[in-house]
Amino acid sequence: MVMSFFKTLCQFIGVETNRTSHLERIVSGVTTCLAIAVVALVTKWSLSTEVHILFFASTAASAFLVFTLPHGALSQPWPVLAGQALSIAVGVGFASVLDSSMTTAALAVGATVILMHYLGCLHPPGGATAFYFVVNLKQINVSESVIVFLVNILIILALAMVINNLFHWRRYPLFWLNRKSAANPAQQEVSAVEHFNAEDLHQVLQQQDVFVDVSLDELQRIYDAAHTIAQQRRIENMSAKTKTKTKRKFLKAA
Repeated sequence: MVMSFFKTLCQFIGVETNRTSHLERIVSGVTTCLAIAVVALVTKWSLSTEVHILFFASTAASAFLVFTLPHGALSQPWPVLAGQALSIAVGVGFASVLDSSMTTAALAVGATVILMHYLGCLHPPGGATAFYFVVNLKQINVSESVIVFLVNILIILALAMVINNLFHWRRYPLFWLNRKSAANPAQQEVSAVEHFNAEDLHQVLQQQDVFVDVSLDELQRIYDAAHTIAQQRRIENMSAKTKTKTKRKFLKAA
């Protein structure tokens, strides 16, 4: 009874089982630390004012994503670079036209999210970036700050492309993982398995050894929905073929 309640509670609050290896967990932490150390040195060397320490909240979050979730959709180069650049533009624009109040900062973050959706560059740390540039616009040299911030992002991306690819189970950008999979004939074979369960998903994720930011229940739900659509398509194709054969037989008989 108690264990059942505890299990239900864990599911309710979204506790996920992390089956990545100890090595992968250490690699994630060390590489993130290295990236932040590098951009911190660059920023300290380039800018004098202490207010710039605040935008490490955003760059640290970007580093976290590209080194801890290198295969995640929000961690890829386009969302990271375009998402951050868009956030800067929106933050500076809103503060310049309106003011540097908290209300304006909230509006800027909301607008950033909407524009990210349309441009296909969702990157959560961008919210902190937009907020930072609205609130601190009057205290910073805008052009200098924008350049240093974007250089920091480019450094993080460059480090991610080099360091992540040093480990055979990691590929960054994800494009390289897709190329590797496409080049493997064994992975191109059509599977005869009609269904799989959560344990199969656990096993695949464990073999990947990279944390995936999606729950197993959601993966199972997506697969089930795709499986249903595939079945409907097969039925429709079979029905179309049957109608075609019947029509041909009718024409021959005529």
